[in-house]
Amino acid sequence: MSLTAYTPEGTVATVFTGMKRDGNNLVLQQLAAGQIPLEVVITPEETLKSVGLGCSLGFLSFVLLFPFLLVRAKLSKKDPRADKA
Repeated sequence: MSLTAYTPEGTVATVFTGMKRDGNNLVLQQLAAGQIPLEVVITPEETLKSVGLGCSLGFLSFVLLFPFLLVRAKLSKKDPRADKA
């Protein structure tokens, strides 16, 4: 499984391919620009700083509205079977 992050223009910014713990750190494995293998280390101190990001209005509204946003995204995609009629 992987998680792809896009730029506002729609190109691939990075693909997260894995996650592991290394001692006290979290290591994210990714493909930068969708092609260059890279490991990013996140320390416990940096993780604590991310709590502030998680408490932002933008993130909280996204989490609360996620079921609605997911359904809306799925409904807005064109059904490929419709062209075969």
